[in-house]
Amino acid sequence: MKFEGTFQYMGNHGIVFNISQITLTDSERGRLRELHFGEAKNAHYEVNSKVVEVYDKMLAKNLPCLMMIGISKPLTRQQGDALNAQRTTIANLAATAFTAAAKAVAPSYVAISVGAGVRTYANEILPTYHAGDVLVSIEAQVNGGIGPQRTLSTLIIKT
Repeated sequence: MKFEGTFQYMGNHGIVFNISQITLTDSERGRLRELHFGEAKNAHYEVNSKVVEVYDKMLAKNLPCLMMIGISKPLTRQQGDALNAQRTTIANLAATAFTAAAKAVAPSYVAISVGAGVRTYANEILPTYHAGDVLVSIEAQVNGGIGPQRTLSTLIIKT
């Protein structure tokens, strides 16, 4: 396993991520469980499990797999509120789109109920963020074989 380095990245809403970059091969898969992500505190086992899951998803075989694991600093209240505002905007946009599509083929009362159902569904599946939550982003890339492959997975460590 080759550590390419660590660096910090400031994303949207001022969220700061500590990013670790590693390259590994299939023979080193077992060592992924040995990694310790201090930023994840007590949830480092959960992060390790997700890293192994992402690596297994890549089916890298004998090709080197570049992984970047980003762990944010705990969210502030303002950052959580900003992410939740995005969540509301997305739910409203989805409801509007489905309402408009339903109006083209059904009466207005049906279209409005479809829009309300879509908004409710979107609010159920989109996460809610709170102050103190930690965001984890795991990206993997393999070049070769059938061509370049990439995957991305996220995780929220709740307080």
